[in-house]
Amino acid sequence: MARIVRLVTVVGVMVAAVAVYAGVATGHNGGGSGSSGRGGNDDAVQHEDHHNGDRHDRNGDRHGRNGDRHGGKHRGNAVIEATLAPSQPTDPTFHGVAPGGVPWVLTSGSVELKQKGKLELRVRGLVIPPPSGTGTAGPVTSISASLYCGADSDTTAADTTATVPLSQSGNARIEDKSFAVPSTCLAPVILVHPNGDATHYIAAEGWRM
Repeated sequence: MARIVRLVTVVGVMVAAVAVYAGVATGHNGGGSGSSGRGGNDDAVQHEDHHNGDRHDRNGDRHGRNGDRHGGKHRGNAVIEATLAPSQPTDPTFHGVAPGGVPWVLTSGSVELKQKGKLELRVRGLVIPPPSGTGTAGPVTSISASLYCGADSDTTAADTTATVPLSQSGNARIEDKSFAVPSTCLAPVILVHPNGDATHYIAAEGWRM
C-alpha cells in the first residue's frame, strides 16, 4: 500500500513537472511568437518604409534631373541676357556709335543672344519725354540692333539685325534667328539704332535707375 502511495505521488509530481514545463515552454514560445510577430511586422514596416524612401529618393532624383533639364532648356545656351537702358545725349560713344541727340526714356527693355545665332530684343515705352518730345517715339519709326565686341577702337559690328517697326508708344520686338555670333566676344555690347542709323544709338545694353 505504501508503495502504491509513493508511486502515485511520484506520478503526480512528474505530471505536475511536465505541466509546469509545458506552461513555461508555451509561455516562452508564445512570447517569442508574439515578439517574432511584432518583430516581423516591424521589419516589414521598416522594409516598406525603406523601399518607399528609396522610391521617393529615386523620384526626387528624377524630378531633380528633369528640373535641371527644363532649367537648361529654358536658359538655353544664351551668351547674352541683359536689360536695356535708354540713351542720354551725355552718354559715351561706343565703337564709334554716338548716343541720340535727345534724351530717351524706357519703360522696360531686354535682349537675349543665343550661341546658335538667335537674337531677341524687346522694348516697351522707348520714347522721347517732354520737353524734348511729346512722350512718343517722335520721328523714330523703326529700330535695329548691333553687337560690338572688343576694344572701343573696333568700329565694325559683329552683326546687325534688320529694322523692325517701332510704335509711337515706343514698343518693338526684334527676332533674328540667323544672327552671326562670333566664337570670341570680349566686352560685348548691344546697341539699338534709330531708323536704321548705325552711327547712333537710342538704347544700349545696361540699366539706368
